[in-house]
Amino acid sequence: MPKRNTIPVHKLQEHTDQRYHLERVDCENDKIRNSAPIDAHRDDHYIFMVLEKGWSRMMVDFQQYEYRANTINFVLPGQVHDFQGMGDETIGWYLAMEPGLIPDLFRAVLEDPLLHQKPLILEEVVIEPMAQCLKLAHMLRRQQESVYSRQCIFSLLGSFVGLIADCYAGRPLAADGKLSRPKMITLEFRQMVTQRFRTMKSPGDYAEAMHLSLSYLNEIVKETTGFPVSYWIQQEVILEAKRLLYYSQCSVKEIAFELGYEDHTYFSRLFKKQAGQTPGEFRGEYRGYRE
Repeated sequence: MPKRNTIPVHKLQEHTDQRYHLERVDCENDKIRNSAPIDAHRDDHYIFMVLEKGWSRMMVDFQQYEYRANTINFVLPGQVHDFQGMGDETIGWYLAMEPGLIPDLFRAVLEDPLLHQKPLILEEVVIEPMAQCLKLAHMLRRQQESVYSRQCIFSLLGSFVGLIADCYAGRPLAADGKLSRPKMITLEFRQMVTQRFRTMKSPGDYAEAMHLSLSYLNEIVKETTGFPVSYWIQQEVILEAKRLLYYSQCSVKEIAFELGYEDHTYFSRLFKKQAGQTPGEFRGEYRGYRE
């Protein structure tokens, strides 16, 4: 029998009604300084950290990291991590962000396993524009929110992620440039999903294309990411659907057809199951009207 996954998965929508969570970290606040460590878990979203002062510790995929001043780092969806504490004078930023808000160009850099994904210590002149993006987004978030201010916030957060991706894109490859077979298979599968999700919806189709049994592919992907093959196929569909709902004027029926679904009512049910709201409700929330 496949191993039972006992590592919990934290979902962003369970903690916020937004598509992101941005927090200023200042350990002069007793509540933050005295908060208990968080047990190891996976997330369905990205986490970005900017440390301007002090120190903090975290385990990511069983590697221990200690962050110091002027450090940036990020955690990918599916990576196992836990927060282990921070110094009394720590100051910085914490951003949790739904993958659908991140442009594919930036995601390609962040999710490239051959790039160093370890913390980067940068000069203050490089850190400053990142911090300013987050500071302005945070200020807008605290004001009365509108459709327009929300779009401004998304743009600022996207600019921040772009600056992060730019820093990592110029880094050398990992020490030996090699991946384990499970990670190689998972990477190949994820890349295939990104390219073919509009026409390939069945997990069996991906297994066949990769010349693997479905049970083996599913076991490998779940062991590596914490989620089964079907999850990643549906996630790619839902991410693209959210983009089309937010950035285009297409009807739900047109979007369903664009994503390879002839039955738009089935697509709507799938969207609601995965996103927790109907396509019309999602568009209404983020565009200010409902279909």
